[in-house]
Amino acid sequence: MNAAQLAALSPIAALACGAVLAMMLAPLARAEIVRAAAAFSLALAAMLVVLRAGVPPASIGALYVDDGPARFGVAYASLSALAALAFLRTGAVGKEAPSLLVLVALGAATLAAAGHAATLFLGIEIISLSLIALFAFRLSRPGLEASYKFLVMSGLATAALLLGVSLIFAETGALAFAGWRGHGALFALGTALLLAGLAFKFSLAPFHMWTPDAFEGAPAGAAALAGVVSKGAVAIAILRLNGAAQLPEPLWSTGLAALGAASILVGNLLALRQPALPRMLGYSTIAHSGYIAVLLASGAPRAGEAVLFYLAIYAPALIGALCASALLGQAPTLPDLHGLVRRRPLEAAALALALLSLAGLPAAGGFIAKLYLLRTLVETSGWTLLGIVVAGSGLGFYYYARFFTAPFIGSSSGEAEPLALPDRALLLLCAALIVLFGVAPDILINIATSALSLR
Repeated sequence: MNAAQLAALSPIAALACGAVLAMMLAPLARAEIVRAAAAFSLALAAMLVVLRAGVPPASIGALYVDDGPARFGVAYASLSALAALAFLRTGAVGKEAPSLLVLVALGAATLAAAGHAATLFLGIEIISLSLIALFAFRLSRPGLEASYKFLVMSGLATAALLLGVSLIFAETGALAFAGWRGHGALFALGTALLLAGLAFKFSLAPFHMWTPDAFEGAPAGAAALAGVVSKGAVAIAILRLNGAAQLPEPLWSTGLAALGAASILVGNLLALRQPALPRMLGYSTIAHSGYIAVLLASGAPRAGEAVLFYLAIYAPALIGALCASALLGQAPTLPDLHGLVRRRPLEAAALALALLSLAGLPAAGGFIAKLYLLRTLVETSGWTLLGIVVAGSGLGFYYYARFFTAPFIGSSSGEAEPLALPDRALLLLCAALIVLFGVAPDILINIATSALSLR
């Protein structure tokens, strides 16, 4: 292995070593040291990616790909997991949670860089097994229920994915994505099963049932991993499949578009009547999965750029909203938010900005992401999907408005609690990124364009 190959694999190696180190320190050191070790490995992995910006891709075999989207995915997973670590609270039941969090980032990095069925499966399973443990880490009844649902459904999704890959292999004789070319019945059935397995990890309807329970019952940091890190890795994996493989059409794109459209409608409709903030965010993330799936299915020339841009805009909004929610209790409801700005102004402002961005309103980064989505559908004449997106966005505005206006109306009792430095820094950073990407989106557009040009 030469120096270029070692440099290409160094971010993944940093995450793997960090997970092992944090696990070894858990029974020996204080919780602060374990968290510091996990944070260092995540920051190191992101830094190693940034230092290789503009470096030509290295050839590292069939399992991994060292292109722009892979590097974007590794940095995205590492930085998002680092943010989730800031508000990952699991109670006094052990110190292994930071190690599991790094393992989720490792699985997401592996999945984002996968060019082969083996690394696709490995990345998905590392993410899934780590999330199962994290969802149940507080040993509360809602957390255990969320973990159990995710375990059972994840097993079914994995079985579907493995059966799909085996049928594709039987037809094509290849496990690398570049060799997936064919038109037979086995190939079509395998593709459908592969899509079903990926749809579960992407929380697309009708494979979405675990998502709201995870957001409500699991630690908020674990929910951020499921909603941001895992979702981003799956989106990049589908993006690579679109470019490297020749999956049967119109089965692949039509199936992805249908799942996306169903997710937009189901997620937004079910979010309408949710009184609890975490559960509302759980249903809304299903809708956002649908928006990204529609982009991936569109086949537009700039769909990849739009997907990466959407992911980068979505991350600070959801992480900021979940962090603010965690600071207000296990499952804050609308009455709990009334008058929040008077006693907790930073949490109120950060939550309002995050929800504005998720709703796709102007001055927030989500507005630019929504424009990207609409332009892509107009360019490809996807009028039916465009109508579904507009209807879903209208429904989303209604329920987001209920929550982002609540902190500024009514009154509440109670005293403000002092914020820990990591929580304060994270809320300020998420709010700053939401505003920055809303008023100066060129920064992020250039990053997405550069990532896609490096192949």
